[in-house]
Amino acid sequence: MTDWLLLLILLLLAIAVGWYLGRRERKRSHYYEMGLRHLLNDEPDQAVATLVTELDFEKDSIDTHLALGGLLRRRGELEKAVFVHENVLGRARLDQATRHMVEIELARDYLQAGLLDRAEAMSMRLAAENPEYRSESLKVALQVYEQERDWHKAKEIAQQVSGGIEEAGIEQAISHYCCELAELAIAEKNSVDAKAHLTEAIGHDANNSRVSLLQGQLAINENDPESAVRHLERILVQDPIYVSESLLPLRTAYEALENMAGFRGYLEKCLDRSPSIAVVLALGKVISDQEGADALARFIGNQMQANPSLRGFIELIDVNLIDAEGRIAQDLMLLKQFAEAMISDSAAYRCGECGFEGKRMRWHCPSCRHWASIKPMLGQEGD
Repeated sequence: MTDWLLLLILLLLAIAVGWYLGRRERKRSHYYEMGLRHLLNDEPDQAVATLVTELDFEKDSIDTHLALGGLLRRRGELEKAVFVHENVLGRARLDQATRHMVEIELARDYLQAGLLDRAEAMSMRLAAENPEYRSESLKVALQVYEQERDWHKAKEIAQQVSGGIEEAGIEQAISHYCCELAELAIAEKNSVDAKAHLTEAIGHDANNSRVSLLQGQLAINENDPESAVRHLERILVQDPIYVSESLLPLRTAYEALENMAGFRGYLEKCLDRSPSIAVVLALGKVISDQEGADALARFIGNQMQANPSLRGFIELIDVNLIDAEGRIAQDLMLLKQFAEAMISDSAAYRCGECGFEGKRMRWHCPSCRHWASIKPMLGQEGD
């Protein structure tokens, strides 16, 4: 075959390949445009159908599928997210690294959809097969065990992902897993196991106020008020925002010690360092018991001028109701009912990570799944 004939054949082949690739690129671009048009027209079902059934599974289009699946998951359209990722796994010829990348996304879909068995199985298999995805896979498994409240397994998995920039968060989580186990032991009246779990919790997070609360409650249960006071007063140093959670058991401990003067001194220190309406009301009760209603009225009035709150307002009304009669008493009761209605409709706790609000204390946010991110709310309607 002459050189010029070979050159002609190669040229024709190059033209043919270029034409084919251009045609395929135009076809793919057409389907991209169709899918985007459906999305812009708020037709997500048609958009998903177009993008996942018409596009060829090449590297760049797989990235598109992953982006689409992630978007659907974030929007809460979990069935569609699962469909997109399962479709890629079922139709595309993937190398192992790409397959694992798709599978970790699918495991996250399963987790968010509540398909915990599937999420656990896929994430644990990935953790064993691919070191690159081990950490991310174990985090999915960790969330599965948290939702199942399997604290022993959660602790075991968390200890495998410790290290790196997220170590503090993992250590904090392990500390709370130990607290969960301690609460179960306390409920079963097993103080030996409870103390062991709490000691382990301190080892992972020395500033965990929940540990101090549980140690204080455990000491009260064992008729050891001195230890209870020591544990509960440590919260002022660890995280003053949680002092309000400790005041009822702390009063119980001081009453057992017959040392209400000591309780008053501690409350005054709290009011100076970290004022809150919970501290004001607790101190107000002690003042009322020791000095009477007039002293309580002066104290609450002064505190309301400095830091007004609905709970303080209600307490001030109660003080004035003692001597009120006739129409004045009726008006005060009406004001009290109005303030109580406002409080009943208001949240008392808020997550600092995602803004979730609730009326009771939770150590694990049900929305963003962070530990110790929910705190008592401060202000006119909060603590």
